[in-house]
Amino acid sequence: MQENDRRIARNTLFLYGRMLVTVWISLYTSRIVLERLGVDNYGVYTIVGGIVTILSFINGTMSAATSRFISYELGTGDPERLRRTFGASMRVHLALAAIVLLLAETAGLWYVNHHLVIAPERMAAANATYQLSILAAMATIVQVPYMASIMSHERMDAYAGIAVANVVLKFLAALGIALFATARSLVGYASLMALASICVCGMYALYARRHFPACRSLKASDRATMRAMLAFCGWDSYGNLCFTARSQGTLVVLNHFGGTVLNAAGGLTLTVSGTIGSFAGTVVSAFRPQIVKEYAARACDRVLSLLNNAACYSLLLMGLLIVPAIIEMDTLLGLWLVDVPAYTVAFCRISLIAACGELLNTIVAIGIHATGRVFRISFISGTLYLLELPLMWLLLRLTQMPPAVYGVHACAVTGILLVNTLILKHQMPEFSVWSFWLKGVLKPAALVAATFVAVWEVAGCVQGMWLRLIAVGATTLAVLGTLAWLGIFPRSVKQMIMNKLRR
Repeated sequence: MQENDRRIARNTLFLYGRMLVTVWISLYTSRIVLERLGVDNYGVYTIVGGIVTILSFINGTMSAATSRFISYELGTGDPERLRRTFGASMRVHLALAAIVLLLAETAGLWYVNHHLVIAPERMAAANATYQLSILAAMATIVQVPYMASIMSHERMDAYAGIAVANVVLKFLAALGIALFATARSLVGYASLMALASICVCGMYALYARRHFPACRSLKASDRATMRAMLAFCGWDSYGNLCFTARSQGTLVVLNHFGGTVLNAAGGLTLTVSGTIGSFAGTVVSAFRPQIVKEYAARACDRVLSLLNNAACYSLLLMGLLIVPAIIEMDTLLGLWLVDVPAYTVAFCRISLIAACGELLNTIVAIGIHATGRVFRISFISGTLYLLELPLMWLLLRLTQMPPAVYGVHACAVTGILLVNTLILKHQMPEFSVWSFWLKGVLKPAALVAATFVAVWEVAGCVQGMWLRLIAVGATTLAVLGTLAWLGIFPRSVKQMIMNKLRR
């Protein structure tokens, strides 16, 4: 158990290093892209790419299914079943890529040309960008089995390295349009992004085939495993469709009321909340394989401990990031972007609060996915996610206040978290809803709230932009770190940290 805990800590450090690099490169890349493409072209790229994302929603389902089944077979320790599981997942993803291509070239293309609010002079570029986005989506779908194998084997150093290469390629794409800007910069950028996606897919495939024997043959397959994966995917696809529709549908609602300008603000909000959420999600990524493996080994007590710890530590890390970000959002966006689109500050602040609930829902979903029974979480929580869209549309129509759409999601995600914990209790009787909410949600949330109040008071007393930013960041780290040390960390964790510091 101590070795497993050390592996989680080591993998978390690899993933933190990955995020430290990718965050700064991604943010600077977005600044270059927005500056060179302009608000309207950036909005076109965001909404057109979002349509492809909606059409490939089932890829998220298959990603979860592939990761779950590969991790489960690693937990059982049967190499032959692992080889057949990988072969089954690869065949399913190739079929999925073909289905997405068909949908994108029919229903998706019709929607882009007849229903999106895009200026007529930009329609040709929008269609070219759409086709290139489809190509990038194909590469993303095919890479999933290889990426899932790397994650399930807990080779986070390799995963982090490829992720850094991914953002470097995207940075080079942005640098390309910055150096060679033309009237067709939007199409050029989309071409470079598609090429980057293909290169990343190749990196995942080469590493997995070299290091894992199970990934070297695509012929081996198991019909029973394939049926189980498809059943898992079938039940889970509804929930993923609803979640993806809610995420990208928010941009569609904004497009209906405010055109591509609000889409630019929404796209930047997705970048900010997604980047910060991914940073905190490194804890989740480090815990995920072990949760499924321990469940496969029927070590339920260990599973419950991992779930509570993953929720607690990821929420604390999220608080460490969002407290200064929310307080200094105006300043941070001003430093990041040359031209900040209207409503971006309000969108980002509310979305960061909602991202905390999304992160916790991801952790609970890991426990449910480990059981292999996903119907309830898919149907119930998926429907709740989908119901957000008409509420967003109605509230925006009544108030004419675009930030209202993000307020709806922030409120809904808390209720969905409660529902999901009750579902997990039903499927895993050993799970304690009260313990999870107390140790994994309420205690760290209370510490984050107390830290926010303290940092807000400090921020009001400091003059000067850079001095204020430093004061806010340092105070957040000091206050939240102290509160977590006193109220959260168990004696064993404190002792381990002290021993590392002494060395």
